[in-house]
Formats: sequence, C-alpha cells, structure tokens
Amino acid sequence: MALSLRSAHLWLALVLALVLASCGTRGPGTPSGEGGHYKLGRPYQINGQWFFPAFDPNYRSVGVASWYGDPFHGRQTANGERFDKNLLSAAHPTLPLPSYVRVRNLENGRELVLRVNDRGPFVGNRIIDLSEAAARELGFKYQGLAKVEVEFLRLAASNGRPPSPTVGAATPGRQASLTANPCGAMDIQVAAFSNPRNAQAARAQLQRQLGRDATVRTQRSGNLTNVRVGPFLGDAVAQAALRRVVAADYRDAFLTPADASACGLARA
Repeated sequence: MALSLRSAHLWLALVLALVLASCGTRGPGTPSGEGGHYKLGRPYQINGQWFFPAFDPNYRSVGVASWYGDPFHGRQTANGERFDKNLLSAAHPTLPLPSYVRVRNLENGRELVLRVNDRGPFVGNRIIDLSEAAARELGFKYQGLAKVEVEFLRLAASNGRPPSPTVGAATPGRQASLTANPCGAMDIQVAAFSNPRNAQAARAQLQRQLGRDATVRTQRSGNLTNVRVGPFLGDAVAQAALRRVVAADYRDAFLTPADASACGLARA
C-alpha cells in the first residue's frame, strides 16, 4: 500500500511539473497551438493593399489595434490552429505564425503577451487584431479600438520547420518606405547565405540560367548575403520573372518591394 501511495505521489508531481512547464512556455489563457504549423507566406494582396510577411526579430510598431470575436469563434486560423475568442491570441498581417508579441495599450498602460496565430486586420491603418478576451484584458473591448505598441518576442512552439529571420527585414519605418515605393518596383528575394562565396556562386549560376533578361545581384545584410533578381516594374513582369526563378529550383523565392533608389533601373 505504501508503494502504491508513493507511486501516486510521484505521478501527481510529474503531472504538476508538466502543467507548470506548459504555463511557463505559453502563459495561462493562451491557445495550445494544437493542430497548427509554422507559416510565414509570400506577399499577398487584400482590397488593393499589398502585405509582405517577414520575420524581423527586432519588430516593434505603434498603431491602432482592433478585436474580433463571435463571427470567427471556432474557425481555423491562418496557420491551422483554432480561434477561441476567450483565449489570449491575436492576428497580424506580416509576422511569422505562430509567435509571441507583447502588446501595450498606450492609453491606459496595460500590457499582455499574446500568441499571434492568424492574419489580419485588413482595415485602414490597424496593425493588429486581438481576440475578444485580449481586448477585454487590455481595457478597450467597449471602445473597439486602441492605440498600442506591438513588440515581437519570439517564435511560439508549433509543428513543422520554423522560419528563419528574413534577410534585410525592415523596421516599421523602413517597411513603410518600401511599401510606399514611388514607382512600384519589385525585387525577387531568391535566397540568403552565411558564406558570401556560396552567394556569389548562386548569383552566377542563376544569371547564366536567366540570361540578359534579368539582373541578379548580391546584397550584404548583417552576417548574411542576400541574392536578389530585379528590380521589375509591373506585376505581370515581376510574376513572370518569379516563375522563371522558381523553375530554376529556387522554390522559396518571393516578391518584395525594391528600394526607391532602384526605380530608374527597373525593367518594364
């Protein structure tokens, strides 16, 4: 009997340790992530506005937050999790999914750590959409909107291969300047290499495959060397070039705004 009681105590201790470990990882009230997977995604367009997903570990932005609830309760999120309006989660148009962010209500000083597992909002100048529970905890459920500061903390646990930081990931101000590119020029982000020699070899190989119709270049960013093709003017031209790059076995390539200084060099 004593052995049985001792086994029961050990079992209860193990369960308690697992519960505490779980709380330490994601915090009370946050979604478990069950059924979800890592997702970054390619640039996409909603209501005429382009969004460029990027993994910027230094992301910090100030803007307007809104919240969503009943119409989406129980539905699948953008990365395959299940939205629960009563848990502490959020939607963001460009951050990697899932990830943790700190959201601070600048109007009352309250702050929360939230699991970002969905895309949105796509209205006006709003930068993040919170679950109903998160909006209530931050004190703006009845106002509907609030001015907030959003800070990326880390990737959350999920299934699949986690994304790597995006080369040349923009700070909010830098992203705004790229999105507002006056000529609409686009680059193709091909790949990033920690070894510059490998980047140069990839650039030369890709240039041979694409010929004179495209310009392949390298760009240093921190400890990585970025390989890009472009710039291009016009969505049709950029998409056609992207298909050629993907066909050259660079399947993770995607379109991204070119620097404004590239406008005079863009191919139409």
